[in-house]
Amino acid sequence: MIDTHCHLDMLKSEEDLKESLERVDFLITIGCDKEEIKKAIKIANKYENVYASIGYHPYDVNEITDEDLKDLKELARKEEKVIAIGECGLDYYRDITPKDKQVYFFEKQIEMAKQLNLPLIVHSREANRDTEDILENYAPFEAGGIIHCFGGDLQMMEKCIDMGFYISFAGNITYPKAESLREVLKRVPLDRLLLETDSPFLAPQKKRGKPNKPSYIFYTRDFVANLLGISPEELEKIQPALMENMECCL
Repeated sequence: MIDTHCHLDMLKSEEDLKESLERVDFLITIGCDKEEIKKAIKIANKYENVYASIGYHPYDVNEITDEDLKDLKELARKEEKVIAIGECGLDYYRDITPKDKQVYFFEKQIEMAKQLNLPLIVHSREANRDTEDILENYAPFEAGGIIHCFGGDLQMMEKCIDMGFYISFAGNITYPKAESLREVLKRVPLDRLLLETDSPFLAPQKKRGKPNKPSYIFYTRDFVANLLGISPEELEKIQPALMENMECCL
């Protein structure tokens, strides 16, 4: 099993980290601010089955400059365990960062990913149409990418797949009020469907209220497999293609 999006440096204990490393075959830990980028690379270099994606979350771009992007690009070039750029994108849920600044740094990181021929991990919250428009300006994405913790509609899902993206769902797909999101999931082609924890956030319903961890991805796997009427093992088989596309060794 692969957890395509987690924040291993935020797990509450060494025991949770150890359990995650033992139970989950591969993990992609995300660095999305200056300190977390360093931690993500350090963890990825320490553990064989961990890889890193680095970028700047839309909430954090207030604190960066173009010079920071140059440093990010250099890290992505030289660090072998860095396999993607992001998470980056747009987030209009909270009024933390001006929209024009979010757009500027999102576009810069898209350009970086394409220049480096690396996948792009996209964050989009309450910004679906703007995210679509920006991505379409840079399509196609030959190296692919992931729309992380997908929360969009059918239109967004279909457009993003056409541009070369995988669609990834987190533990919130199991929540009682996520019926509309489940309807979108049912329409995602199996070879474009991924799962993640986004741990320590968004624990699945059976563990809701507790800090999430990568080992909880099996609750989401079982829920989604049941929703689709397939076995958990069949659902797992589609995920290694992601790692192959990211040039990781299985």
